[in-house]
Amino acid sequence: MAMAQHPVSTGDTFESRQEYLEARQQLEQQDQADWFDRSLTLSAKEKSLDTQLTSLRDSMINAYREQHFFPPARYFFQSKEHIESTQLFSLLQKMPKGGILHLHDAAAGDAAWVVNRVVSDPDAYVYWRSDKAGYTKGQIGYYHSQQAPDGFIQATVLKQQVTQFQDSLFQLITFDESIDADSVDIWKEFELVFQRIYGFIRYQPVFKDYVYHYFDQLVEDGVQHVELRSIISGLYDLKHPEGYYTTDSTVQFLQEVAFRIKEKEPAFSLKIIYTSLRFRTQEQVFQDLVQAYRMRSKYPNLIKGFDLVAEEDQGHTTLYFLDTWLKMDSLQQAYGIDMPLYLHDGESSWVSSQNLYDAVLLNCRRIGHGFNLFRFPQLMEQVRRNNICLEINPISNQVLGYVRDLRLHPARSYLARGIPCVISSDDPLIFNYRGLSYDFWEVFLAWELDLRKLKGLALNSLTYSALDEQEQKKALEYFNAKWSKFVDDAMVELGQ
Repeated sequence: MAMAQHPVSTGDTFESRQEYLEARQQLEQQDQADWFDRSLTLSAKEKSLDTQLTSLRDSMINAYREQHFFPPARYFFQSKEHIESTQLFSLLQKMPKGGILHLHDAAAGDAAWVVNRVVSDPDAYVYWRSDKAGYTKGQIGYYHSQQAPDGFIQATVLKQQVTQFQDSLFQLITFDESIDADSVDIWKEFELVFQRIYGFIRYQPVFKDYVYHYFDQLVEDGVQHVELRSIISGLYDLKHPEGYYTTDSTVQFLQEVAFRIKEKEPAFSLKIIYTSLRFRTQEQVFQDLVQAYRMRSKYPNLIKGFDLVAEEDQGHTTLYFLDTWLKMDSLQQAYGIDMPLYLHDGESSWVSSQNLYDAVLLNCRRIGHGFNLFRFPQLMEQVRRNNICLEINPISNQVLGYVRDLRLHPARSYLARGIPCVISSDDPLIFNYRGLSYDFWEVFLAWELDLRKLKGLALNSLTYSALDEQEQKKALEYFNAKWSKFVDDAMVELGQ
């Protein structure tokens, strides 16, 4: 069929049905020309699997249409059990996912594991009264007997005396479908959860076990590389206050755990993005940045960049810290090392939230979320031209109230425009799930992806990672070997 040689215009007139259909086909081809995965070629075996996978996708979508039930358009907690029951989820759990590039260490673990650890430790105490200044119900801490603050009760005692105490504590550190409000209100609950678990994750005898457990879960879900957003602070134990175990100790503990995981998964790698909080003062953030430079100069292969986190719509803007950003050249000279930025920006539904301008002007390597980028057309083109990768967190965006129906998530249009993206989970402990398979399941159906796009997203997580050139080469070699095995196994599972 001969195609028109000029771009189709809405002002064109058509003399026949054939000419109209040719013009329509040309529009479709133009629309596909910029997709992020356009240069990725599938093997014959991959094409065969793709046929089966897209057939499975289409049959699921058709069934959901008939049932008037489409899980990615429903609140995650209303769909979670259904997702787990599907063949697609089983397949995606086996799929190599490359890296996870947007994960907060404080909420990366498994809530059930946290609760079980708390109720089995006689030194663990839980605040079990109504909220008051400085304390919220469910807040965990470790104390000597008789030295716990008023309102903190031994967890082993609460387990015996309070009906369904473990379930109640679990509910206090996770979200469920009852969390359904404006994003500002949801963020208030979000911050309370961090307050509840902070004393648990900063307790030195727990810290390494906690980290090992969530690294192990990620490996089981097909993740080989992890980049943590970490507010690196000191730890405490019963003999020493917080800070006795220094930030250097915390980094060394993380390295120890990564080494242990490598015994199970030799290709496992870890990088850390040093994190501060956007509601801190200019001077506090500057001091955090200085500390980040100090840590990066000491651990250059582990500490890879800097970020500001917390709710954008309530915290300071990125522009507010401009004087701090302008001092980075001087800090680089003083410490002899650069400090790439991986800023949380664009995690907002508001047009007035314009932090993404600063993320681009500050030459961010990647942008955390970038959700509202679609509101700024010229900026979106600048992100594409500068090859800035967006860290997309679909379930997090839904749970925190930025988009209800994931079919309408703007990341689908970013991918279609050739903007590189990766899929991450953000804070899975609070959202009560593990790994990346749930997020991939949601977007595979919501955005009607195929095998090539799944592979492209996984590859992006390594090519846009903070791995150096040699590390990246090894990571990609390992991924390709794992991917080849996945294709063989998936074809067997789908009956090929």
